Amino acid sequence: MSLLVSAQRESSPAPASAPEGRRARRRRELRERVMEAAGELFRKQGFDATTVDEIAAAADIAPATFFNHFHSKNGLVGAMTSDVFEHIAALAAQHFRAGRSVEAQLLGLAEAAGELIGEHHHVARLVMLQVMRAQSRPEDAAPYLSRLREPVVSLLTDGQQRGEVRDDEEPGFLCEMVLGALQATVTHWLADPEYPIAEKLPRAARFVYRAVRAADAPGARASDR
Repeated sequence: MSLLVSAQRESSPAPASAPEGRRARRRRELRERVMEAAGELFRKQGFDATTVDEIAAAADIAPATFFNHFHSKNGLVGAMTSDVFEHIAALAAQHFRAGRSVEAQLLGLAEAAGELIGEHHHVARLVMLQVMRAQSRPEDAAPYLSRLREPVVSLLTDGQQRGEVRDDEEPGFLCEMVLGALQATVTHWLADPEYPIAEKLPRAARFVYRAVRAADAPGARASDR
């Protein structure tokens, strides 16, 4: 199963909305089938070596049908990337919940993301590498992080108000440090396919929490005060 299809199925239930029409459902199911087939081929033989004809054959559709939905192989990766970003936002919504400590919320997100990436290692890595290669500006190198900025700033702001997060720096700056640490971990994994991302992401989350927590927060060492 591809990262995208798995991500959609594992997300928390969406709020009730208008029933999906038959045509829309068929279109969604076809796109999911193509993504799953493409992800498996990319995993086995790489992105460059995989052709649209092979993807269409694996998904049991005509090449013309593929082009009706994705226009190109890069367009397919773009759709896969968009879905990954949406799932990252869904993970944040799932794990950033009121009533839990900042540490528990950051760790929950990191563990869920690490497990998902670890289970779908090859496709996840391909998607992120293709995104980074497509960016023309350094500040765009990790667009998936932009989906996390607002919820992390909100999380840290609430933590400051409860006295759990240090208040000598503004939440926006602390957010940059948190996301920077997580991004550094992802970058190591992109450079080394054997890097244990499922282990390192939660470790990075624990480390960066210790950097942003208040000196008198529960668990803080005497040397932090």
